[in-house]
Amino acid sequence: MTVLQWTGEFRIDHGTMDEIHVEFVEQLNALGAAEEDMVLSALDDFVAHTERHFADEEAWMADCAFPRIHCHTQQHGAVLQVAREVRVRMAAGETTLAPLLATPGGAWFREHVATMDLMLANCMTGQGYVPRAEMRRPERSPVGRRG
Repeated sequence: MTVLQWTGEFRIDHGTMDEIHVEFVEQLNALGAAEEDMVLSALDDFVAHTERHFADEEAWMADCAFPRIHCHTQQHGAVLQVAREVRVRMAAGETTLAPLLATPGGAWFREHVATMDLMLANCMTGQGYVPRAEMRRPERSPVGRRG
């Protein structure tokens, strides 16, 4: 199941952040499409990507003294908390929860990009801030890799 199609509405004209967001959409779609025997693996991949994604953004916010850092990080924390709880429940046998996480995750992402991430990108651009080289993510997840 495709949860979310990458479109221009998600593009915020910040190369590094846009790349991470493409990966997020790919991970979300992989989670939504995972067969029952692969759903825990897909969820683990989604959580691992999301942890790195959010850690990168939170480091950028700290470096830029982003004024909405607390609100932004609270949203990140809530998403990760839900994903981790779903992981616990799925490991206990509730394997049908993945689409129930993926679908609202797509709706959350749409709103988050249009507000919080756009403000962060504008702040970074306004300050001439470029993420440190070690924060860049040249590796792509195997999900949806173009070759």
